[in-house]
Amino acid sequence: MGLARSLKRDTGKIANMTTRFVRLAALAAAALLAGTCLAQGLPVVFGEPARTEKQAEAPRLRMATPAAAQRVQLAPVTDQDVETVRAENRRARIARDTGVNLKRVVVGINRGLEVAKALGWTQVAGGRAARLAVTSPDAAAMRASIDLLGVPTDTEMVFFGSRSPDRLFGPYRVGEIADRSVPWWSPMTEGETLTVEFFAPGQGAGSDPRIAGVGHFFTSPAERGIDKRLQDIGDAGSCNVDIPCSSLTASSAFRNVAESVAQMVFVDSGFAVLCTGTLLNDMDASTQKPWFFSANHCFDNASAPFKTAAQMQAVANTLTTLWLFEASACGSGTLNPGWQQLGGGATYLYSNAQSDALFLRLNAQPPNGAFFAGWDANAVSVGSATVGIHHPQGDLKKVSEGSIVGFARWDSTSTANQYIEIRWSSGTTEGGSSGSGLFTLTGSQYLLRGGLRGGSALCTNPTGTDFFSRFDQIYPAISQYLSVTPSVTPFANVTSLWWIPSESGWGLNLIHRSGSNIVFGTWYTYGADGKRTWFVMPSGSWSSPNTYSGTLYTTSGPAFTGPFDPALVTITPVGTGTLTFSDANNATWTYSVNGLSGTKSIRRFEF
Repeated sequence: MGLARSLKRDTGKIANMTTRFVRLAALAAAALLAGTCLAQGLPVVFGEPARTEKQAEAPRLRMATPAAAQRVQLAPVTDQDVETVRAENRRARIARDTGVNLKRVVVGINRGLEVAKALGWTQVAGGRAARLAVTSPDAAAMRASIDLLGVPTDTEMVFFGSRSPDRLFGPYRVGEIADRSVPWWSPMTEGETLTVEFFAPGQGAGSDPRIAGVGHFFTSPAERGIDKRLQDIGDAGSCNVDIPCSSLTASSAFRNVAESVAQMVFVDSGFAVLCTGTLLNDMDASTQKPWFFSANHCFDNASAPFKTAAQMQAVANTLTTLWLFEASACGSGTLNPGWQQLGGGATYLYSNAQSDALFLRLNAQPPNGAFFAGWDANAVSVGSATVGIHHPQGDLKKVSEGSIVGFARWDSTSTANQYIEIRWSSGTTEGGSSGSGLFTLTGSQYLLRGGLRGGSALCTNPTGTDFFSRFDQIYPAISQYLSVTPSVTPFANVTSLWWIPSESGWGLNLIHRSGSNIVFGTWYTYGADGKRTWFVMPSGSWSSPNTYSGTLYTTSGPAFTGPFDPALVTITPVGTGTLTFSDANNATWTYSVNGLSGTKSIRRFEF
């Protein structure tokens, strides 16, 4: 009865509060939905910087004398070897129709070792060490395939190349390599000689590591060296735009999403191959799993006979990725000295030849400075402005700007409107750009909308178009990874207005979608200046049947009195919110906004 009397007594106040709720809800929804297209009903996830849990261990050499390395000298590559690379790249260029190309690029070959070189171990502080150096004459860069079967798990490996002997990669511990039943591929080193130092802290029994083969690169992305017989690869066309040269670098949204893009270096069918991929965020705000989105055809799986899952995993095992791999300054032509290489391969999760989707999980966390890109699972519109970020010809990271001119088939195996067709107004794409992300600006962030398959766009064909997969059509197949783990079933549907009866004028509007169990929350309250404001929590996760948490954002946009300009919409993360329900009508709202925290006991608003 007390509540009933209160409701009757405050009828005018309640009516005014309800009106305010509705008005604020409309404004909040307009500001957020204009940027995220949530009205279409599918998730939109914003990006966030990589959180490095601990400082990575710096690689160091244990042996003081480089001359102590055991050495293997291979014969020079032949003209026939060079021609196999040319032929493979020609095959990609004619994969669809005349003038429309797949855009992965082959830059090297695998070479076997006829004789396994024995290791000469030397006692060093803390254990024993051995070095092995392999030279493939005139290689611009090298990788090694190492047989680790039976090698003690505490053995460490550090790598360096003859062109940059002071740049060390590692340490890689044998026990941290998931699959040692097949040879493991090292990171890429610069120059014609790759050296690996093995360090064994113990004296336990086991097999010695053995180099089973090497990858000979005709071009080195890191050093820009190119074999004179293959001048057609390694340098992007002159119309491409370096990241620091783009006017977009004035935007933090662009600078962030650019660091979600990495160059892919991997081995497939005896070739060293380059593509581009994007690190993706997911809906779970409590973790950062390194999901990685690229193109199915990068793993040469575009036509029958298609690779099995095991064969796709074999390619994923060889993956190494290059991060922050861009020019140090506009016009410098030099590589950012802070670039990082992330070895260790990836776990293959999903691919589809028709949609050209490739979805992986990297086996190691990305380096400091990387960014987990956001994405939009709703359809994108014709005419939308787009940005492509990629590594053409294995060159430093580039940006292309354009717009969507329509939707199309790729070939007779694809369905109608399965690909986004883009025409560029600045820049282009080339071999090596395959798999690179297509992004649209949504409020204050660029969100992924698809990945490059190929097209006719080139510096020499500026009116040509490119074709990108559609993330909105791919999302249902990979949503199990990107959405909140459905192992927790909420205790009830919590859709309602929630408030404190004694604190009329503020509260939360929760919309609980039963299919995905995502709760869209809008918190109407007052700022430090006493003026009304709101925060939105568009997604989150259930950590228990009665506890839900998510990221809080503020939004702003153009005044309602003038024309609507989506470019003026901004969405900024400001903190977190947690709802803990004691029953279907009572809950605790715990929040942290810009460093200020608090807790409120709220209850369902009864109409």
